[in-house]
Amino acid sequence: MNFKTFYRTSPLRIWLIVISSILQPFILITTSYLNMLQISALRNHNQKAWLTIIIVSLLAYLSSYFCDMSASYLLATHMREFNQQLREKVLRHLYDEKRNYQVTEVENQLTNDLNMVNDQYFNLLPTICVFLGYIIFSVIALLTINWTLLLITLLTVLISMLLPKLIDKPIQRAMENVSIKNRQYLDLVEKWLGGIAELQRYAAGDHLMSVMHLGAKRLEEAKLRQNAKQQILSIITGSISQVMIFALFVWTGVLIKKDIVPFGAIAVIGNFSHYMSTGIEYLPYYLGLIKGTSVLREQITRATLPMKNHSESESSEVPFSFKTKNLTIKFQNGETLKFPDIEIDYGEKILLTGDSGAGKSTLFKLILNFLEPSSGQIEFKNQNGEIINPDLTKIGYIAQNSILFPSTVKRNITMFNDNLNNLAEIAGKEMDLQADNTAFVQGLNTKINLQKLNISGGQRQKIILARAQVHHSNILLIDEGTSAIDQTATLKILHQLLQRPNTIIFIAHNFNQRMNNLFDREIHLNK
Repeated sequence: MNFKTFYRTSPLRIWLIVISSILQPFILITTSYLNMLQISALRNHNQKAWLTIIIVSLLAYLSSYFCDMSASYLLATHMREFNQQLREKVLRHLYDEKRNYQVTEVENQLTNDLNMVNDQYFNLLPTICVFLGYIIFSVIALLTINWTLLLITLLTVLISMLLPKLIDKPIQRAMENVSIKNRQYLDLVEKWLGGIAELQRYAAGDHLMSVMHLGAKRLEEAKLRQNAKQQILSIITGSISQVMIFALFVWTGVLIKKDIVPFGAIAVIGNFSHYMSTGIEYLPYYLGLIKGTSVLREQITRATLPMKNHSESESSEVPFSFKTKNLTIKFQNGETLKFPDIEIDYGEKILLTGDSGAGKSTLFKLILNFLEPSSGQIEFKNQNGEIINPDLTKIGYIAQNSILFPSTVKRNITMFNDNLNNLAEIAGKEMDLQADNTAFVQGLNTKINLQKLNISGGQRQKIILARAQVHHSNILLIDEGTSAIDQTATLKILHQLLQRPNTIIFIAHNFNQRMNNLFDREIHLNK
Protein backbone atom coordinates (compact mmCIF):
# COMPACT_ATOMS: atom_id res chain seq x y z
CA MET A 1 0.00 0.00 0.00
CA ASN A 2 1.96 2.98 -1.31
CA PHE A 3 1.79 5.80 -3.82
CA LYS A 4 2.39 3.27 -6.59
CA THR A 5 -0.90 1.46 -5.89
CA PHE A 6 -2.58 4.80 -5.30
CA TYR A 7 -1.31 6.04 -8.68
CA ARG A 8 -2.55 2.95 -10.55
CA THR A 9 -6.16 3.67 -9.55
CA SER A 10 -6.23 6.49 -12.11
CA PRO A 11 -2.86 7.78 -13.43
CA LEU A 12 -4.47 10.64 -15.37
CA ARG A 13 -6.29 11.91 -12.30
CA ILE A 14 -3.08 11.81 -10.24
CA TRP A 15 -1.25 13.87 -12.85
CA LEU A 16 -4.09 16.41 -12.87
CA ILE A 17 -3.91 16.62 -9.05
CA VAL A 18 -0.13 17.13 -9.16
CA ILE A 19 -0.30 19.75 -11.94
CA SER A 20 -3.14 21.65 -10.24
CA SER A 21 -1.29 21.57 -6.93
CA ILE A 22 2.02 22.77 -8.40
CA LEU A 23 0.32 25.52 -10.41
CA GLN A 24 -1.01 27.05 -7.20
CA PRO A 25 2.41 28.04 -5.69
CA PHE A 26 3.76 28.90 -9.15
CA ILE A 27 0.96 31.42 -9.69
CA LEU A 28 1.24 32.89 -6.19
CA ILE A 29 5.03 33.32 -6.34
CA THR A 30 4.91 34.69 -9.89
CA THR A 31 2.29 37.20 -8.72
CA SER A 32 4.54 38.20 -5.81
CA TYR A 33 7.40 38.71 -8.27
CA LEU A 34 5.17 40.97 -10.35
CA ASN A 35 4.63 43.09 -7.25
CA MET A 36 8.27 44.18 -7.50
CA LEU A 37 7.59 45.49 -11.03
CA GLN A 38 4.38 47.07 -9.75
CA ILE A 39 6.29 49.08 -7.13
CA SER A 40 8.85 50.14 -9.74
CA ALA A 41 6.02 51.27 -12.06
CA LEU A 42 4.41 53.22 -9.22
CA ARG A 43 7.73 54.86 -8.36
CA ASN A 44 8.17 55.86 -12.04
CA HIS A 45 4.56 57.17 -12.20
CA ASN A 46 3.69 54.63 -14.93
CA GLN A 47 -0.01 54.25 -14.08
CA LYS A 48 -0.84 52.11 -17.13
CA ALA A 49 1.77 49.49 -16.26
CA TRP A 50 0.77 49.68 -12.62
CA LEU A 51 -2.94 49.07 -13.44
CA THR A 52 -2.10 46.26 -15.88
CA ILE A 53 -0.07 44.44 -13.24
CA ILE A 54 -2.91 44.80 -10.70
CA ILE A 55 -5.44 43.25 -13.13
CA VAL A 56 -3.05 40.42 -14.03
CA SER A 57 -2.39 39.79 -10.32
CA LEU A 58 -6.14 39.63 -9.58
CA LEU A 59 -6.72 37.09 -12.36
CA ALA A 60 -3.72 35.11 -11.14
CA TYR A 61 -5.09 34.91 -7.58
CA LEU A 62 -8.48 33.72 -8.89
CA SER A 63 -6.80 31.04 -11.02
CA SER A 64 -4.82 29.95 -7.94
CA TYR A 65 -8.06 29.37 -6.01
CA PHE A 66 -9.43 27.43 -8.98
CA CYS A 67 -6.36 25.17 -9.00
CA ASP A 68 -6.74 24.59 -5.26
CA MET A 69 -10.42 23.62 -5.56
CA SER A 70 -9.75 21.42 -8.59
CA ALA A 71 -7.01 19.50 -6.78
CA SER A 72 -9.26 19.02 -3.72
CA TYR A 73 -12.17 17.75 -5.80
CA LEU A 74 -10.00 15.39 -7.88
CA LEU A 75 -8.34 14.03 -4.72
CA ALA A 76 -11.70 13.41 -3.03
CA THR A 77 -12.91 11.54 -6.12
CA HIS A 78 -9.70 9.53 -6.29
CA MET A 79 -9.78 8.68 -2.57
CA ARG A 80 -13.37 7.44 -2.81
CA GLU A 81 -12.52 5.09 -5.66
CA PHE A 82 -9.23 3.96 -4.09
CA ASN A 83 -10.80 3.25 -0.67
CA GLN A 84 -13.61 1.30 -2.28
CA GLN A 85 -11.11 -0.92 -4.10
CA LEU A 86 -8.99 -1.27 -0.96
CA ARG A 87 -11.91 -2.30 1.24
CA GLU A 88 -13.02 -4.84 -1.38
CA LYS A 89 -9.51 -6.37 -1.32
CA VAL A 90 -9.51 -6.48 2.50
CA LEU A 91 -12.92 -8.15 2.59
CA ARG A 92 -11.90 -10.63 -0.11
CA HIS A 93 -8.75 -11.44 1.89
CA LEU A 94 -10.79 -11.95 5.08
CA TYR A 95 -13.29 -14.13 3.25
CA ASP A 96 -10.67 -16.29 1.53
CA GLU A 97 -8.49 -16.63 4.62
CA LYS A 98 -11.29 -18.49 6.43
CA ARG A 99 -10.11 -17.33 9.85
CA ASN A 100 -12.35 -16.25 12.70
CA TYR A 101 -11.78 -12.52 13.15
CA GLN A 102 -13.08 -10.35 15.94
CA VAL A 103 -15.56 -7.84 14.55
CA THR A 104 -13.74 -4.98 16.31
CA GLU A 105 -10.46 -6.02 14.66
CA VAL A 106 -12.01 -5.75 11.20
CA GLU A 107 -13.87 -2.53 12.08
CA ASN A 108 -10.62 -0.93 13.24
CA GLN A 109 -8.84 -2.01 10.06
CA LEU A 110 -11.56 -0.78 7.69
CA THR A 111 -12.16 2.53 9.48
CA ASN A 112 -9.59 3.90 11.93
CA ASP A 113 -6.42 2.42 10.38
CA LEU A 114 -7.48 3.26 6.85
CA ASN A 115 -8.52 6.81 7.82
CA MET A 116 -5.19 7.39 9.58
CA VAL A 117 -3.25 6.31 6.50
CA ASN A 118 -5.50 8.41 4.26
CA ASP A 119 -5.12 11.53 6.41
CA GLN A 120 -1.38 11.19 7.00
CA TYR A 121 -0.30 9.70 3.67
CA PHE A 122 -2.44 9.82 0.53
CA ASN A 123 -4.34 13.03 1.35
CA LEU A 124 -1.00 14.80 1.70
CA LEU A 125 -0.18 14.44 -2.03
CA PRO A 126 -1.44 17.92 -3.08
CA THR A 127 -0.14 19.43 0.16
CA ILE A 128 3.37 18.08 -0.49
CA CYS A 129 3.21 19.37 -4.09
CA VAL A 130 2.14 22.83 -2.90
CA PHE A 131 4.88 23.14 -0.27
CA LEU A 132 7.48 21.70 -2.61
CA GLY A 133 6.36 24.25 -5.19
CA TYR A 134 6.72 27.02 -2.62
CA ILE A 135 10.35 26.05 -2.06
CA ILE A 136 11.28 25.44 -5.71
CA PHE A 137 9.66 28.57 -7.17
CA SER A 138 10.81 30.74 -4.29
CA VAL A 139 14.36 29.51 -4.91
CA ILE A 140 14.05 30.43 -8.60
CA ALA A 141 12.63 33.85 -7.76
CA LEU A 142 15.34 34.53 -5.20
CA LEU A 143 18.01 33.39 -7.66
CA THR A 144 16.84 35.94 -10.22
CA ILE A 145 17.14 38.64 -7.56
CA ASN A 146 20.50 37.61 -6.08
CA TRP A 147 22.32 34.27 -5.75
CA THR A 148 23.38 34.88 -2.15
CA LEU A 149 19.73 34.81 -1.08
CA LEU A 150 19.50 31.37 -2.66
CA LEU A 151 22.58 30.22 -0.73
CA ILE A 152 21.00 31.16 2.61
CA THR A 153 17.77 29.41 1.61
CA LEU A 154 19.43 26.14 0.51
CA LEU A 155 21.41 25.90 3.73
CA THR A 156 18.26 26.35 5.80
CA VAL A 157 16.31 23.80 3.74
CA LEU A 158 19.07 21.20 4.20
CA ILE A 159 19.06 21.62 7.98
CA SER A 160 15.26 21.49 8.23
CA MET A 161 15.09 18.30 6.15
CA LEU A 162 17.58 16.50 8.41
CA LEU A 163 16.07 17.48 11.76
CA PRO A 164 12.84 15.39 11.47
CA LYS A 165 15.01 12.26 11.29
CA LEU A 166 15.46 12.66 15.04
CA ILE A 167 11.78 12.15 15.78
CA ASP A 168 10.21 10.08 12.98
CA LYS A 169 10.52 6.79 14.94
CA PRO A 170 8.76 8.16 18.06
CA ILE A 171 5.96 9.46 15.81
CA GLN A 172 5.70 6.05 14.15
CA ARG A 173 5.46 4.30 17.54
CA ALA A 174 2.88 6.81 18.74
CA MET A 175 0.72 6.15 15.67
CA GLU A 176 0.93 2.39 16.17
CA ASN A 177 -0.09 2.88 19.81
CA VAL A 178 -3.18 4.88 18.77
CA SER A 179 -4.21 2.04 16.46
CA ILE A 180 -3.78 -0.53 19.27
CA LYS A 181 -5.72 1.54 21.80
CA ASN A 182 -8.50 2.21 19.29
CA ARG A 183 -8.78 -1.53 18.60
CA GLN A 184 -8.90 -2.24 22.34
CA TYR A 185 -11.58 0.41 22.82
CA LEU A 186 -13.75 -1.01 20.02
CA ASP A 187 -13.36 -4.46 21.57
CA LEU A 188 -14.41 -3.01 24.91
CA VAL A 189 -17.50 -1.42 23.35
CA GLU A 190 -18.49 -4.69 21.67
CA LYS A 191 -18.06 -6.83 24.79
CA TRP A 192 -19.76 -4.50 27.29
CA LEU A 193 -22.49 -2.82 25.24
CA GLY A 194 -23.40 -6.21 23.78
CA GLY A 195 -24.69 -7.09 27.25
CA ILE A 196 -26.20 -3.73 28.15
CA ALA A 197 -29.64 -5.25 28.76
CA GLU A 198 -28.16 -7.55 31.42
CA LEU A 199 -26.32 -4.62 33.03
CA GLN A 200 -29.57 -2.64 33.11
CA ARG A 201 -31.38 -5.57 34.71
CA TYR A 202 -28.91 -5.62 37.60
CA ALA A 203 -28.49 -1.83 37.79
CA ALA A 204 -24.76 -2.07 37.03
CA GLY A 205 -24.63 1.19 35.09
CA ASP A 206 -21.96 2.73 37.33
CA HIS A 207 -19.54 -0.09 36.59
CA LEU A 208 -20.30 0.16 32.86
CA MET A 209 -19.54 3.88 32.90
CA SER A 210 -16.33 3.27 34.85
CA VAL A 211 -15.06 0.63 32.42
CA MET A 212 -15.97 2.67 29.33
CA HIS A 213 -14.44 5.83 30.83
CA LEU A 214 -11.16 4.02 31.47
CA GLY A 215 -11.06 2.64 27.91
CA ALA A 216 -11.82 6.06 26.39
CA LYS A 217 -9.20 7.68 28.64
CA ARG A 218 -6.50 5.29 27.43
CA LEU A 219 -7.41 5.98 23.81
CA GLU A 220 -7.33 9.75 24.30
CA GLU A 221 -4.01 9.54 26.16
CA ALA A 222 -2.52 7.64 23.20
CA LYS A 223 -3.80 10.32 20.82
CA LEU A 224 -2.41 13.02 23.12
CA ARG A 225 1.04 11.41 23.06
CA GLN A 226 0.88 11.20 19.27
CA ASN A 227 -0.09 14.87 19.07
CA ALA A 228 2.78 15.81 21.43
CA LYS A 229 5.32 14.08 19.17
CA GLN A 230 3.87 15.89 16.15
CA GLN A 231 4.03 19.23 17.96
CA ILE A 232 7.69 18.66 18.82
CA LEU A 233 8.41 18.10 15.14
CA SER A 234 6.46 21.25 14.28
CA ILE A 235 8.42 23.31 16.85
CA ILE A 236 11.77 22.09 15.50
CA THR A 237 10.96 22.90 11.89
CA GLY A 238 9.18 26.14 12.83
CA SER A 239 12.23 27.42 14.71
CA ILE A 240 14.46 26.87 11.68
CA SER A 241 11.88 28.67 9.54
CA GLN A 242 11.98 31.77 11.77
CA VAL A 243 15.78 31.85 11.69
CA MET A 244 15.62 31.79 7.89
CA ILE A 245 13.13 34.68 7.73
CA PHE A 246 15.34 36.82 9.94
CA ALA A 247 18.44 36.04 7.86
CA LEU A 248 16.71 36.85 4.57
CA PHE A 249 15.43 40.24 5.73
CA VAL A 250 18.78 41.27 7.17
CA TRP A 251 20.71 40.23 4.09
CA THR A 252 18.19 41.83 1.70
CA GLY A 253 18.62 45.13 3.56
CA VAL A 254 22.39 44.87 3.11
CA LEU A 255 22.02 44.20 -0.63
CA ILE A 256 19.63 47.14 -1.12
CA LYS A 257 21.98 49.45 0.73
CA LYS A 258 24.78 48.41 -1.66
CA ASP A 259 22.47 48.93 -4.69
CA ILE A 260 22.89 45.27 -5.65
CA VAL A 261 19.13 44.59 -5.75
CA PRO A 262 16.28 47.02 -6.59
CA PHE A 263 14.38 48.83 -3.87
CA GLY A 264 11.17 46.90 -4.75
CA ALA A 265 12.83 43.71 -3.50
CA ILE A 266 12.27 44.77 0.12
CA ALA A 267 8.50 44.71 -0.52
CA VAL A 268 8.40 41.22 -2.06
CA ILE A 269 11.11 39.51 -0.03
CA GLY A 270 8.55 39.20 2.76
CA ASN A 271 6.26 37.21 0.47
CA PHE A 272 9.10 35.00 -0.73
CA SER A 273 10.28 34.42 2.82
CA HIS A 274 6.71 33.57 3.86
CA TYR A 275 6.25 31.03 1.06
CA MET A 276 9.73 29.65 1.64
CA SER A 277 9.34 29.43 5.41
CA THR A 278 5.94 27.80 5.00
CA GLY A 279 7.42 25.18 2.68
CA ILE A 280 10.44 24.60 4.92
CA GLU A 281 8.32 24.41 8.08
CA TYR A 282 5.57 22.09 6.82
CA LEU A 283 7.20 19.96 4.10
CA PRO A 284 9.50 18.08 6.54
CA TYR A 285 6.62 17.88 9.01
CA TYR A 286 4.32 16.17 6.49
CA LEU A 287 7.16 13.98 5.23
CA GLY A 288 7.62 12.91 8.86
CA LEU A 289 3.92 12.02 9.08
CA ILE A 290 4.22 9.98 5.89
CA LYS A 291 7.22 8.11 7.28
CA GLY A 292 5.27 7.42 10.46
CA THR A 293 2.58 5.47 8.59
CA SER A 294 4.99 2.84 7.24
CA VAL A 295 4.12 0.09 9.75
CA LEU A 296 0.39 0.74 9.48
CA ARG A 297 0.61 0.66 5.69
CA GLU A 298 2.44 -2.65 5.79
CA GLN A 299 -0.31 -4.11 7.98
CA ILE A 300 -3.03 -2.94 5.58
CA THR A 301 -1.01 -4.20 2.60
CA ARG A 302 -0.85 -7.68 4.12
CA ALA A 303 -4.61 -7.56 4.65
CA THR A 304 -5.20 -6.81 0.94
CA LEU A 305 -3.00 -9.52 -0.56
CA PRO A 306 -4.94 -12.26 -2.37
CA MET A 307 -4.93 -15.62 -0.60
CA LYS A 308 -3.39 -18.58 -2.36
CA ASN A 309 -5.92 -21.05 -3.65
CA HIS A 310 -4.84 -24.25 -1.98
CA SER A 311 -7.59 -26.21 -3.70
CA GLU A 312 -5.56 -26.02 -6.92
CA SER A 313 -2.53 -27.72 -5.35
CA GLU A 314 -4.29 -30.02 -2.90
CA SER A 315 -7.28 -31.98 -4.18
CA SER A 316 -10.06 -32.27 -1.61
CA GLU A 317 -13.16 -34.42 -1.59
CA VAL A 318 -16.58 -34.20 -0.02
CA PRO A 319 -16.56 -36.11 3.30
CA PHE A 320 -19.24 -38.71 4.08
CA SER A 321 -18.00 -40.11 7.40
CA PHE A 322 -15.15 -39.73 9.89
CA LYS A 323 -13.47 -41.13 12.97
CA THR A 324 -11.28 -39.68 15.73
CA LYS A 325 -8.14 -41.17 17.25
CA ASN A 326 -6.64 -40.10 20.62
CA LEU A 327 -8.05 -36.62 20.17
CA THR A 328 -7.09 -34.06 22.84
CA ILE A 329 -6.95 -30.30 23.11
CA LYS A 330 -5.13 -28.22 25.69
CA PHE A 331 -6.26 -24.65 26.41
CA GLN A 332 -4.14 -21.70 27.53
CA ASN A 333 -5.60 -21.87 31.05
CA GLY A 334 -4.07 -25.34 31.43
CA GLU A 335 -7.34 -27.26 31.04
CA THR A 336 -7.17 -30.33 28.80
CA LEU A 337 -10.05 -32.17 27.12
CA LYS A 338 -9.63 -35.78 26.03
CA PHE A 339 -12.18 -37.30 23.68
CA PRO A 340 -13.02 -40.96 23.27
CA ASP A 341 -12.30 -42.57 19.92
CA ILE A 342 -15.41 -42.08 17.80
CA GLU A 343 -16.30 -43.67 14.48
CA ILE A 344 -19.40 -42.49 12.64
CA ASP A 345 -20.64 -44.07 9.42
CA TYR A 346 -22.47 -42.28 6.66
CA GLY A 347 -26.20 -41.87 7.33
CA GLU A 348 -26.00 -42.37 11.09
CA LYS A 349 -28.13 -40.17 13.33
CA ILE A 350 -26.13 -39.46 16.49
CA LEU A 351 -27.31 -37.73 19.66
CA LEU A 352 -24.28 -36.18 21.37
CA THR A 353 -24.78 -35.56 25.08
CA GLY A 354 -22.49 -34.99 28.04
CA ASP A 355 -21.61 -33.06 31.13
CA SER A 356 -21.36 -29.29 31.00
CA GLY A 357 -17.83 -28.45 29.88
CA ALA A 358 -17.17 -31.95 28.56
CA GLY A 359 -16.34 -30.52 25.14
CA LYS A 360 -19.38 -31.17 22.96
CA SER A 361 -19.18 -27.85 21.11
CA THR A 362 -15.37 -28.06 21.15
CA LEU A 363 -15.55 -31.43 19.36
CA PHE A 364 -17.56 -29.80 16.57
CA LYS A 365 -14.96 -27.03 16.26
CA LEU A 366 -12.18 -29.60 16.04
CA ILE A 367 -14.04 -31.47 13.31
CA LEU A 368 -14.48 -28.21 11.36
CA ASN A 369 -10.83 -27.22 11.97
CA PHE A 370 -11.90 -24.06 13.81
CA LEU A 371 -9.56 -25.34 16.55
CA GLU A 372 -6.30 -27.28 16.21
CA PRO A 373 -6.01 -30.45 18.33
CA SER A 374 -3.04 -30.71 20.69
CA SER A 375 -2.70 -34.38 19.79
CA GLY A 376 -4.56 -37.06 17.93
CA GLN A 377 -6.26 -36.81 14.58
CA ILE A 378 -9.54 -36.88 12.69
CA GLU A 379 -9.78 -39.08 9.59
CA PHE A 380 -12.43 -38.32 6.98
CA LYS A 381 -13.65 -40.84 4.44
CA ASN A 382 -15.44 -40.62 1.12
CA GLN A 383 -18.48 -42.62 0.04
CA ASN A 384 -16.27 -45.67 -0.67
CA GLY A 385 -14.75 -45.61 2.82
CA GLU A 386 -11.38 -44.31 1.60
CA ILE A 387 -9.40 -41.79 3.69
CA ILE A 388 -9.44 -38.40 1.98
CA ASN A 389 -8.32 -34.80 2.29
CA PRO A 390 -11.73 -33.32 3.17
CA ASP A 391 -13.40 -30.18 1.86
CA LEU A 392 -14.58 -28.95 5.26
CA THR A 393 -16.82 -26.31 3.70
CA LYS A 394 -19.10 -29.18 2.67
CA ILE A 395 -19.83 -30.07 6.30
CA GLY A 396 -23.02 -28.38 7.50
CA TYR A 397 -22.83 -26.63 10.86
CA ILE A 398 -25.49 -25.03 13.03
CA ALA A 399 -23.88 -23.26 15.97
CA GLN A 400 -25.56 -22.29 19.24
CA ASN A 401 -25.50 -18.64 18.20
CA SER A 402 -25.93 -18.94 14.46
CA ILE A 403 -25.79 -15.81 12.39
CA LEU A 404 -28.69 -14.10 10.63
CA PHE A 405 -28.31 -11.17 8.25
CA PRO A 406 -30.42 -8.01 7.82
CA SER A 407 -32.25 -9.37 4.78
CA THR A 408 -35.42 -11.36 4.13
CA VAL A 409 -36.20 -14.68 5.81
CA LYS A 410 -35.97 -16.42 2.44
CA ARG A 411 -32.54 -15.01 1.62
CA ASN A 412 -31.31 -15.99 5.07
CA ILE A 413 -32.40 -19.53 4.28
CA THR A 414 -30.90 -19.63 0.77
CA MET A 415 -27.85 -17.59 1.81
CA PHE A 416 -28.46 -15.33 -1.20
CA ASN A 417 -28.58 -18.13 -3.77
CA ASP A 418 -31.75 -17.37 -5.75
CA ASN A 419 -31.63 -20.82 -7.35
CA LEU A 420 -32.70 -22.24 -3.98
CA ASN A 421 -35.85 -20.12 -3.59
CA ASN A 422 -38.23 -23.03 -4.28
CA LEU A 423 -36.40 -25.25 -1.80
CA ALA A 424 -36.62 -22.46 0.78
CA GLU A 425 -40.42 -22.56 0.61
CA ILE A 426 -40.40 -26.33 1.18
CA ALA A 427 -37.85 -26.12 4.02
CA GLY A 428 -39.85 -23.33 5.63
CA LYS A 429 -42.89 -25.59 5.82
CA GLU A 430 -40.85 -28.53 7.11
CA MET A 431 -39.39 -26.34 9.87
CA ASP A 432 -42.90 -25.18 10.80
CA LEU A 433 -42.25 -21.54 9.85
CA GLN A 434 -45.81 -21.25 8.56
CA ALA A 435 -46.89 -21.31 12.22
CA ASP A 436 -45.21 -17.94 12.64
CA ASN A 437 -47.39 -15.99 10.20
CA THR A 438 -48.16 -13.41 12.88
CA ALA A 439 -44.46 -12.51 13.00
CA PHE A 440 -43.77 -13.01 9.30
CA VAL A 441 -46.50 -10.81 7.84
CA GLN A 442 -45.00 -11.07 4.35
CA GLY A 443 -44.14 -14.73 4.76
CA LEU A 444 -40.57 -15.64 3.81
CA ASN A 445 -40.21 -12.20 2.20
CA THR A 446 -40.37 -10.55 5.63
CA LYS A 447 -37.19 -8.61 6.30
CA ILE A 448 -35.33 -9.46 9.50
CA ASN A 449 -34.56 -6.42 11.65
CA LEU A 450 -31.54 -7.22 13.83
CA GLN A 451 -31.83 -3.87 15.59
CA LYS A 452 -35.42 -4.26 16.76
CA LEU A 453 -35.23 -8.09 16.94
CA ASN A 454 -38.54 -8.75 15.18
CA ILE A 455 -38.05 -12.53 15.51
CA SER A 456 -37.85 -14.77 18.56
CA GLY A 457 -35.09 -17.19 19.47
CA GLY A 458 -37.20 -20.10 18.30
CA GLN A 459 -37.92 -18.46 14.96
CA ARG A 460 -34.20 -17.78 14.54
CA GLN A 461 -33.43 -21.48 15.06
CA LYS A 462 -36.11 -22.55 12.60
CA ILE A 463 -34.61 -20.28 9.94
CA ILE A 464 -31.13 -21.71 10.59
CA LEU A 465 -32.47 -25.29 10.41
CA ALA A 466 -34.22 -24.46 7.14
CA ARG A 467 -30.90 -23.09 5.86
CA ALA A 468 -29.26 -26.43 6.64
CA GLN A 469 -32.06 -28.23 4.82
CA VAL A 470 -31.67 -26.39 1.51
CA HIS A 471 -27.86 -26.50 1.62
CA HIS A 472 -27.65 -30.26 1.73
CA SER A 473 -24.52 -31.62 3.41
CA ASN A 474 -23.48 -35.25 3.77
CA ILE A 475 -22.46 -34.47 7.36
CA LEU A 476 -24.54 -32.04 9.43
CA LEU A 477 -23.44 -30.87 12.90
CA ILE A 478 -26.19 -29.26 15.02
CA ASP A 479 -25.34 -27.61 18.35
CA GLU A 480 -28.49 -27.09 20.46
CA GLY A 481 -30.43 -26.35 17.29
CA THR A 482 -33.89 -26.54 18.91
CA SER A 483 -33.23 -25.25 22.44
CA ALA A 484 -35.57 -22.27 21.95
CA ILE A 485 -38.33 -24.25 20.21
CA ASP A 486 -41.20 -25.90 22.10
CA GLN A 487 -41.23 -29.71 22.36
CA THR A 488 -44.14 -30.25 19.97
CA ALA A 489 -42.47 -28.26 17.19
CA THR A 490 -39.08 -29.82 18.05
CA LEU A 491 -40.46 -33.33 17.61
CA LYS A 492 -41.96 -32.40 14.25
CA ILE A 493 -38.68 -30.82 13.10
CA LEU A 494 -36.64 -33.83 14.23
CA HIS A 495 -38.87 -36.15 12.20
CA GLN A 496 -38.19 -34.04 9.11
CA LEU A 497 -34.44 -33.81 9.74
CA LEU A 498 -33.74 -37.41 10.68
CA GLN A 499 -35.52 -38.98 7.72
CA ARG A 500 -32.87 -37.59 5.39
CA PRO A 501 -29.97 -39.83 4.28
CA ASN A 502 -27.13 -37.61 5.49
CA THR A 503 -25.10 -38.06 8.67
CA ILE A 504 -26.44 -35.94 11.54
CA ILE A 505 -24.79 -35.31 14.91
CA PHE A 506 -27.08 -33.42 17.24
CA ILE A 507 -26.00 -31.86 20.56
CA ALA A 508 -28.88 -31.65 23.03
CA HIS A 509 -29.39 -31.93 26.78
CA ASN A 510 -33.13 -31.44 27.25
CA PHE A 511 -34.65 -34.12 25.00
CA ASN A 512 -37.29 -36.49 26.36
CA GLN A 513 -37.13 -40.23 25.81
CA ARG A 514 -39.37 -40.04 22.75
CA MET A 515 -36.97 -37.63 21.07
CA ASN A 516 -33.94 -39.70 22.09
CA ASN A 517 -35.46 -42.78 20.47
CA LEU A 518 -35.46 -41.03 17.06
CA PHE A 519 -31.64 -41.31 16.92
CA ASP A 520 -29.63 -44.39 16.01
CA ARG A 521 -27.42 -44.10 19.05
CA GLU A 522 -26.18 -41.74 21.72
CA ILE A 523 -22.58 -40.73 22.41
CA HIS A 524 -22.06 -39.37 25.91
CA LEU A 525 -18.98 -37.29 26.80
CA ASN A 526 -17.66 -37.20 30.35
CA LYS A 527 -15.64 -34.29 31.69
